[in-house]
Order: sequence, then C-alpha cells, then structure tokens
Amino acid sequence: MDQFDELIQFLAPDGRKDVKSASCMTVAQLTGTPDGLKLLCSKPKILTAVARLIRDEEVYTAKDAMRTLVNISAEETGAEVLLSLKDVDIVGEMVKCIIDEEYPHADFACGVLSNISMTKQHCQKVFDRVNEGPTKLEGLMNVFCQIEYNKKGAKLHLLAPIITNFSQLAPGRKQIMDKNSFIFQRLLSFMEYQPSKGRRLSTVATIHNCCFEKEQHPWLMGEEVDLVPRLLLPLAGPDTFTEEENDSLPVDLQFLPDDKIREPVPEIRKLVLEALMQMCVTREGRELLRSQNAYLILREHHKWEEDRHCIMLNEDVVNLLLRTEEEIGVDDLSTVNVPPDLADKFTKQDEEYLAGGSSDLSTLQDKETS
Repeated sequence: MDQFDELIQFLAPDGRKDVKSASCMTVAQLTGTPDGLKLLCSKPKILTAVARLIRDEEVYTAKDAMRTLVNISAEETGAEVLLSLKDVDIVGEMVKCIIDEEYPHADFACGVLSNISMTKQHCQKVFDRVNEGPTKLEGLMNVFCQIEYNKKGAKLHLLAPIITNFSQLAPGRKQIMDKNSFIFQRLLSFMEYQPSKGRRLSTVATIHNCCFEKEQHPWLMGEEVDLVPRLLLPLAGPDTFTEEENDSLPVDLQFLPDDKIREPVPEIRKLVLEALMQMCVTREGRELLRSQNAYLILREHHKWEEDRHCIMLNEDVVNLLLRTEEEIGVDDLSTVNVPPDLADKFTKQDEEYLAGGSSDLSTLQDKETS
C-alpha cells in the first residue's frame, strides 16, 4: 500500500474524525501550489474521497473538502478530472448543496459549478447534467432570485456566473429565453443590484449574450420584456430634460431622482452598450430605439463617460441612431460583408483610439447644435 492509498483510507467518511480532518486539511493545503494541484489532478481516487466529505458532520472537514474542489476546478485540467469522476456525480452533488438552504458551504458549491462550466466544452457537459437532474436551470434560477434563500449565510452570488456560462451555449440561451419559464424576465431585476458587483456583472453578461439571438429581438424589445429601457437605465443619471424630452422617453426613464447614479463599473457599461449595438443590427431595432429617444440617454452618458472603450461604443450606437435608414442602406447589418482590408483598417483605428487617439464627436455635436 502506497502513501496515497493510505490517504484514501484516512479520508473515509466513517473514519476517525481527527485523522479524517487532518487528512482533508492536508489535501486542501496541497491545492495551494501548482505542483500540488498537478499531483491531485493525477489522483482521481483521492478527489473522489474528498468529494464524499462535503457533507461531513465536522464543519471544518466539509469546508476543507469544498475548498479543495474549488481550487481543483479552477484549473481546466482539474475541471476535466472532476467531470470525469466515475463514482461521484460532481455536478449533481454541487446542485444538491446549492438548493439545500441549510448547507453552510453553498457558496463553495456555486464556485465549483462556475469553474467547471467556464469553457464551452465543459459547460455543455455541466448544462446537460443539470437539466438531466430534478432541479434543472429553472430551479437554480428560483434559488438565485431569493436573496436570503440560504439560512446559513451563503450569499449565492456565484450562481450568476453559472447562468452566464450557460448563456454561451445556444441551448442555454434558448432555455434562458423560454417564454414560459420567465427566467430572462427575472434576471432583469438584478441589472441594478448594488449589493453585489459580481451578481450585477454576470446578470448583464447573460443578457448581453442573449442579445446576439437576432430572431429573439422582437420578443426582447416587445411589451412582454421591454428590454431597451432596462438597458438604458444603467447609463442614465440625474439628468435634466425639458418636459417635451421627458415625455419622449419610456416611463421608466422619465424624471429620474436626483440621487440616481450611473453604473460605476466600466465593464458592465461596456456590456450594456454592446447589447444596445446588437439591438441596432436590424432596422426594426433601430427604429424602436429612435422611437424611445434612446439618443437622449446616450448623449448625457457620453458627456459623463471617461472610459475610452465605453465612449467608442456609445458613439457607434449613436452613429446608427442619428443616420437615416436611407443613409444606412440595409435593413439587417449582420448581412453586410466587410472586405478584409476595411475590417483591418477599422480594427486598427479602434485600437489607436483606445490607446489614446482622438475621438470624433461630430455626430453628437451636430445633433446638439441643430
């Protein structure tokens, strides 16, 4: 019997508490170094033994077991090993921990699921296993929407990136936007959720990914979802408009309070602006944004914005909204084939601007002075 077989015996659920606890701590400490991670990834039997301790009656043993799984899953090789375990369904076990409102380490379980669903290949496996079980994506969404669901203090904010990871898959986006499940509509309320930047960021990233499904735009922009005002709200501040201008805005954007703040995280603003750009791909989308006077919000946001990438995206959206459809010349911009030399030229111009070049504000200035 080698030392690893001996370690597996020490990790047995029915073993001596002190020996089991010390052994689990030793394994957790190994994950703190690259060599330790590599070693453990080559020992699936040890990882199986650790996974069987996530509900150990000794709270610190269970915590060390979960900590080990989080660190292992953070490596792509480790995620593959965990998904390949034969005697433990790592996805099913993590889901059980998440939906158990009395489980104290549910945040770790969210972290494991988030890690192992990071790459597209692994994500498909996780997505399929979740939907093969009794909870399914809709069940995870029900947990996500209940802020104080876990009675032991787990925040479950890391459920948000799991849903975002699923949205990188076409079947994931289809399920998120299923009209009967109301998953997408429930996500919208977390776009402005200030207590957690991570929950907010992942929520917006999920919505952003869904906006690439062009055939869903009529539903997204229609009365059932009414996405455009939701996208504009994070860009809006305590702006002063004339009565006529306010009347031209959607109700949710009219007469915002003096303490209304714009989204403080540039990465979130970037995702919102990219989502608005996707809404502008079709003529129908552009006309709807014009009818809701999205330009007003974008104009004031532009005056406030300091992040160069966000400024560039803002100007790209405004450029489409201010041009007539005759000037644009095509209903669906996704059908336009840009010659490679022009695409390279535009990419270079964007890179130069982001590196500190000048910005062409003429479209905004012309509109304001006309």
